[in-house]
Amino acid sequence: MQRQSRVTIRLATAGLLMTAPALLIPAAQAAPLTPATSVTQAAAQGLHIFNHDKFGGVRTCSACHINGGTTMGQVPGGGKIPSLMGVAAQFPRYNPAAHQVVTLSTQLDHCITGGLQGKAPAANSVAMTDLITYLTKLSKGSVMGTQFK
Repeated sequence: MQRQSRVTIRLATAGLLMTAPALLIPAAQAAPLTPATSVTQAAAQGLHIFNHDKFGGVRTCSACHINGGTTMGQVPGGGKIPSLMGVAAQFPRYNPAAHQVVTLSTQLDHCITGGLQGKAPAANSVAMTDLITYLTKLSKGSVMGTQFK
């Protein structure tokens, strides 16, 4: 049997709150994302995911990467992490701890499953595409290929 969630609706004209059962929508399932029709829209959707989606875990990307990742962040234990500005230009790169070359998608998967303790979206999903598009926007103007010697 599916659990039902309750939906709160604010009636703008009356300023009233109404709570009603949300029929046929499983409580833990979000509505599927619609593919963006432009890179600008995908980046905006990626920022929204970055700030609001816990991927079934305990925190959002913005819990550590504050200000949308545009400034230095901090992990829950207090350690500082760098800004995400220019991060897409740094991939693919070799990860010595994993003994392999990782892509931005692989790194996002690692962050979501490890740091957020969630389930990462599939590599070819709308959510992953939007996240990568947002991080690529943060990399606009960055020099690519510096990881190659």
